[in-house]
Amino acid sequence: MTGTATIAQPAAAAEATPRRTKVPLVDRLAADLAAGSMSTLALPQHRQLEMYSRPMLLSFAEAETTELPLVEIAGALRAFNALDSAIGPRDAECEGGVSWQRYRALPRRSGTEKLVAELFRALRLIWACIADRSGHIEWKNGLICFDRLAEASTVTMKITPAGLALLQSAVVYFLQVRRLPYPDAYVEAMLSEYYADIIAEIRSFSDENKSLYQFRRKLPFNRYLRLDCDNPKTRIIGEALLIDIGEAYRDPVRFPFDFYIIHDGGLHIIPVEALSDGRLPLAQLADWRTPLPEGDDLPVWFRSRFSRGRRS
Repeated sequence: MTGTATIAQPAAAAEATPRRTKVPLVDRLAADLAAGSMSTLALPQHRQLEMYSRPMLLSFAEAETTELPLVEIAGALRAFNALDSAIGPRDAECEGGVSWQRYRALPRRSGTEKLVAELFRALRLIWACIADRSGHIEWKNGLICFDRLAEASTVTMKITPAGLALLQSAVVYFLQVRRLPYPDAYVEAMLSEYYADIIAEIRSFSDENKSLYQFRRKLPFNRYLRLDCDNPKTRIIGEALLIDIGEAYRDPVRFPFDFYIIHDGGLHIIPVEALSDGRLPLAQLADWRTPLPEGDDLPVWFRSRFSRGRRS
């Protein structure tokens, strides 16, 4: 394949209308329920990162209030309820409540499903500590401390407000993206970054199965910013697809591109982090192929990302 890769154009009027899969109402509502009132501002995100084990304690003015950060807690609860509605098990044994069996029944066939199960697990602990009479929540030294007595063992988590916001954000992302034609490898890479950042905001965690699982990230991935490019120049060299990235854009940290490429009749969304010197082995192309049927259109939600006005 040589030349410029472009998004597939709408089918000609004479052709039959492409098949449209009806999205269940619960899927259409879930992401909005989890997000609540979601700002569209692109402001910097601030999180603590300690380079060394030796603590440096800054001094702060006295807080005007000692109340719990209710906004973040409420966001986490919305995220749990929406996630439970969307993916929670439906068999009678697991219906009702937030039992450990409910978490155990979640599917784990792929890396994405394993990550989502652990997000569910952390959110379930928050819900259980709030819903159960034996639950207790405390706001101390910048941490939200959840704990409750569960069958003679203590369920506990200490997490920052930023961690709760990240939990909610990861769930909202997952519930949104499952309606969109992204490859599973892409979704897994994004959720892996969210999960690693969430783990960094959790100071302690223990439930019926003790610690949260750790996952090895398959590739570095910028979750903060993605740059959509639908007209890269590509060519096949040997057993690799080469994407010609201009010299000004070759820093993947500053320019985290997603390349939209038609190959063998199918649309692929390839993140720059998957490339090595602009190359992707042809054997890996299938990992980045979207689930769109051949010749089908991208959802209308994508239209605002790709302006077609002529530059002055």
